[in-house]
Amino acid sequence: MDPPVIFIVDDDASVRTAIRRLLLSLHLPVRMFGSAEQFLSQTECGTRGCVVMDLRLPGMSGLQLQQHLAGVEWNLPTIIVTAFDDDALRDTALRQGAIAYLRKPFDRQEFLASVHAAVAKSGKCGSS
Repeated sequence: MDPPVIFIVDDDASVRTAIRRLLLSLHLPVRMFGSAEQFLSQTECGTRGCVVMDLRLPGMSGLQLQQHLAGVEWNLPTIIVTAFDDDALRDTALRQGAIAYLRKPFDRQEFLASVHAAVAKSGKCGSS
């Protein structure tokens, strides 16, 4: 079985790079994308792992990406990492199944624990 992949979807290149560096401590493959559309066009449904994403992205938002993944029944857990502390958005993201909603700058240990939890829940397309 292939190792899980951590997908980072954030329009800020410096944020993507910082999160990637942190994730290297887990020794898991990391792939980075600047938009939800780029992620969807370059990733095959069925890859195990999780998505670490911002809410406010160019084009499709993080919440829309989360809904899309659920719609294709891709059990790819999401972790929201955002600069916006909005109770309504947080509640929606968590209700839609996000493992965590973390505000930038986030606590390193809380983030890594969220990634471990998300990877443990990941599955293939069509699996719950």
